[in-house]
Amino acid sequence: MIILLGFPKSGTTSFHQLFLDIGLNSIHWTYKNNYIGLMIQKNKNSKLPLLTGFEKINAITQMDICISKNKSYWPQLVDYKQLYEENKNAIFILNKRTPEKILDSFKNWFNLYTRFNNYSPEFIENKTEKDFIEFVKKHYENVETFFNSIPNAKFISYDIDIDNIQKLNKYIDLKNITSLPHKNHKK
Repeated sequence: MIILLGFPKSGTTSFHQLFLDIGLNSIHWTYKNNYIGLMIQKNKNSKLPLLTGFEKINAITQMDICISKNKSYWPQLVDYKQLYEENKNAIFILNKRTPEKILDSFKNWFNLYTRFNNYSPEFIENKTEKDFIEFVKKHYENVETFFNSIPNAKFISYDIDIDNIQKLNKYIDLKNITSLPHKNHKK
């Protein structure tokens, strides 16, 4: 299993397309007409392993949900340690992008920035752009620190704007693909 731990608007759809292109069973945001985030949250609330029900899946590229107060959950932000503990053989990718670009994309993608602040208020005390940018940077730092402390973890920190796709070859057979597909790459 491959699990992305970054934010939406950071190459999640591009990674999804890449994984489909190399023949993996990849899912993005929804699975079997359900939101992946709500499925994981239900597992968490039922004290089940978070990825129960995803056994036939090879990659999850976006697992968060943020569409209302009752449908807002970000497992890659709050439960990445549990995801690792329950899936130690998985490949974890911290898909990164400049935080300012994420902010711009959040603002332009169906009001995601407003939804994030309204439906997930626990993440950022002061709802300023500067605090959002710091929050993104802190998430990157926390995830990298956690995985770098585990010598056997299969972890790749990957900046979609600057890293070469060959960096993924450490754990993933890219076959003949030489670049990350550019899906939803407007902003």
